[in-house]
Amino acid sequence: MKDSQIRTALGSLSKQNISRRAFLAGAVAAAGYMLTRRLDNAAAAQPAAADTNITKIKSLTYKIEYLTEFLTSSSNDSIRLWLPLPVEEAQQVVTNLSIESKYPYTVNRASDNGVVFIETKGIRKGRCAALHYTVKRNAAGITDCKGDDALRYLQLSEWEKWDGEIAKYVDAAVGPETDPARIGRILYDGIIDRTTYVHKLCSRGVSTLAFEDKAGRCDDFHALFRTMMVYKKIPVKWDQGIMLPYRAELNKKGTIEADCINSHSWLKFYAGGKCIPVDISEAKRWPALREFYFGSLTANRIMFSCGRGLTLLPPQAEILNNFSYTHAEANGIPMIYGHNYRTFIRYELIRKEI
Repeated sequence: MKDSQIRTALGSLSKQNISRRAFLAGAVAAAGYMLTRRLDNAAAAQPAAADTNITKIKSLTYKIEYLTEFLTSSSNDSIRLWLPLPVEEAQQVVTNLSIESKYPYTVNRASDNGVVFIETKGIRKGRCAALHYTVKRNAAGITDCKGDDALRYLQLSEWEKWDGEIAKYVDAAVGPETDPARIGRILYDGIIDRTTYVHKLCSRGVSTLAFEDKAGRCDDFHALFRTMMVYKKIPVKWDQGIMLPYRAELNKKGTIEADCINSHSWLKFYAGGKCIPVDISEAKRWPALREFYFGSLTANRIMFSCGRGLTLLPPQAEILNNFSYTHAEANGIPMIYGHNYRTFIRYELIRKEI
């Protein structure tokens, strides 16, 4: 893609995305999803190369502190908070969970997604709650999944709809092919080849806009893939969480913000009794890992939620696009992340299995 084309694509992204700077300034109106029109020029910068040693790691075990803090105080508002619990599944084992909170809480689970729920009258500025646990994350590969209820993953969210242009593209790209695995590879490669990756922005992951703009971050790549695959009646499961650092940083303690920038999605699709994982945006971001990320996932991630258009327990005021960081409401109105509150993950790598 030429520089002029990239600039055009990135400019058009402002219709659906906002920069971290604008996001943290509170420019997203809670009730109206008002998005800013700013996008840093540096957002298009791509990593030069990946550390392919990450693909040799079988599992990573971390000590985690998941912290929510409030930036302002409120004495009269009715405050409700939903903190995400890490999902327990074949690739992720969670132990030693403890909860630290200044306010009464309950632990609830709705379908695949767990929450620590806090409800209080008024809230004080500063540290509000922290979850402490150990998580062992295994690298993922192609597995048998005959016992899964795959049909439920044919239901698209409101952000994943195909139009005539997407249908036309898929029909032309796939042609007479009927094998789900081969269709998945055709569409995986097609999205990588036609889409520019942009990291430092927040997006809604809207299929039609991602297809039109030919640019975006993980949710845009994966919304488009899921839409295309479901159009061909192939089930695709959406997982969401936080990516932890690659490369030399892997061996260090650290703190990252659990926000829309560090939130990350990945998928697995169903093909002849097999579950095939894919991470299309990371394959785009790290070209050396393009082959790896079709059928494999690295272990440097924590999964917090499954699916899109989520309703938690108890139900929140708005349907959530995904749930990888704390959701907060005051008097039934969503609070603004970065203006009212922030969430952080403090991690320490305690074991690496090769």
